[in-house]
Amino acid sequence: MATLLELKQILKSYYVKFEFYITLVWKFFLTLITLNVINSKIGCQEALTSPLIVLMCSLLCAILPQTFIIILSGLFIMAHLWALSMETAVIALAVFMVMYLLYYRFSPNDSTVLILTALCFSLHIPYVMPLAVGLLGSAHTVVSVIFGVVVYYYLNYISDNTSIFMSGASDDDSSAAVIARVQSIVDGVFASKVMISVIVVFAITTLIVYIIRRLSIKHSWDVAIVAGTITLMIGMLIANVAGDAGFSVIGVIFGSVVAGLTMKVLEFFAFNLDYKRIENVQFEDDDYYYYVKAVPKVAVATPDRKVKQINRATTPHTEERTERVERNTTRSQSQQRFGSAATNAAPHVQRSRNAGSASGRSQQQSRSRVANNHAAGNRQSRNSQGASSLRSNRSE
Repeated sequence: MATLLELKQILKSYYVKFEFYITLVWKFFLTLITLNVINSKIGCQEALTSPLIVLMCSLLCAILPQTFIIILSGLFIMAHLWALSMETAVIALAVFMVMYLLYYRFSPNDSTVLILTALCFSLHIPYVMPLAVGLLGSAHTVVSVIFGVVVYYYLNYISDNTSIFMSGASDDDSSAAVIARVQSIVDGVFASKVMISVIVVFAITTLIVYIIRRLSIKHSWDVAIVAGTITLMIGMLIANVAGDAGFSVIGVIFGSVVAGLTMKVLEFFAFNLDYKRIENVQFEDDDYYYYVKAVPKVAVATPDRKVKQINRATTPHTEERTERVERNTTRSQSQQRFGSAATNAAPHVQRSRNAGSASGRSQQQSRSRVANNHAAGNRQSRNSQGASSLRSNRSE
């Protein structure tokens, strides 16, 4: 369990670090899969089935807000249906306008739920959506699930009866033929007991899961997943019997169980709580007194692993670099040695200079003393000569 928690923390840290690029990638692949499914269902417009067109549109939706995914998907559907027959395109346009005016104008972020619901039906895993929306969405997100079911059954009906609409549009364009084709769409899609029963079961399951997971009870998500799985299983079996839907009983049971297990994995990454450390907090302000129950999330600290590389294979380029580095180091070492030797010799030179200056001073002093002695001797000799001359004059 600790290993899984560490893996969860690592994945969350990577997602936070590369959230921008991850968002671009999942929008690109969602658009790519959606457009390919639309082209495989009703590929009547050959220009739009080109892989290059699909790829360019997917790249465009990757950098644009997610609302453009449903807008571009709707344009693809309208273009294919218009190439098939005018009646199918007009009815699809009416459905899209109702969806936009009643709901998506006020809640554009839920448009992804509509696309994912239709895709899950096409991928034969439809039971995941009501449980996932009940756990992660809000109460009004059930409208997106309903519209997703409507869009899937509408495209599925058109795909199964493409030959009828193509032959009818080419052979007879009278008003009676147009009304007959419109009536066939209404009876085959909007009056279908199968679609209505699936809508009711999905809506009830989504609301039950949403209500239970918001209750202030222990393991609310686990209870919501189990209750939603049982409700979905029983509801689909009842719809199969009442509406003669032709669902496989084993398929319904197996699909519901797989959807419940998938939601358990989703709970681990989105809502993993530690009910052993519940805290009840009470505080008040000027108007109210509050009773708060705090349930901490389960989290572990990821270990800080540092890899130290000891042995490393050297390439010729790295060998040349190491040789250059060694040369530079030897040069720097020799320069340092020369500098240190010069630094050590400097005091001796200074001492010798001081000694030379001292000897020069002593020699100069001795010279000055000799000169003074000579000057004094000359003075004495001059004085003695003057005195002897005075004495000789006196004697005369």
